[in-house]
Amino acid sequence: MEGGDSLEATETQSPYFTRETSSSLLKEAPILSLKGITLTPICVCPKCGAESRTPWAKSRGRLRDWAAFLEEIRFVVCTNESCMTHFNPGYLLEFPTGTITLNKSNLFKAMVSWFEEFSGSPISLLEEGDTEFLRWDPFFRAVPNWADHIPIILFTNILRYTPPGDLEGILLGRKGIPVFGGFPIRWMI
Repeated sequence: MEGGDSLEATETQSPYFTRETSSSLLKEAPILSLKGITLTPICVCPKCGAESRTPWAKSRGRLRDWAAFLEEIRFVVCTNESCMTHFNPGYLLEFPTGTITLNKSNLFKAMVSWFEEFSGSPISLLEEGDTEFLRWDPFFRAVPNWADHIPIILFTNILRYTPPGDLEGILLGRKGIPVFGGFPIRWMI
């Protein structure tokens, strides 16, 4: 069934390379570091495989550094002089050893359960006008400072499935950010 294949393929799809922190050695400091989870740009040319250093050396580790990096670095130029391909950096998401990886459906169910339990009231998931994708807005209203309280397993998995451009928005509570970058309503409810 085509719909089932699409669901299965997107259930564990992440915009990041992932690795537990104990199994890696980083060449550079991460751009973002929160609760033991780090995001580091990976600049490997998709055409020739040449590695490049991150073309950004400002402060690192804070949310505003992440936002500035995304704003300033639109693409990377391959350092191989015979290639010089322009490409987008990838990102390595590193997290504490032993963190369980959930698929999107199980993560979503666990999120709803945690947000309802922590806030003490049920969450209305569908917003007026939502027809295709669930948004973060109901979660922000239920627990505005959710990132300070949510268990590390849920936090890690939420970051794992949130696209780079949406991370700042979900951590700061911006309106209109789709859950997991746009996971369809019909697969979640």
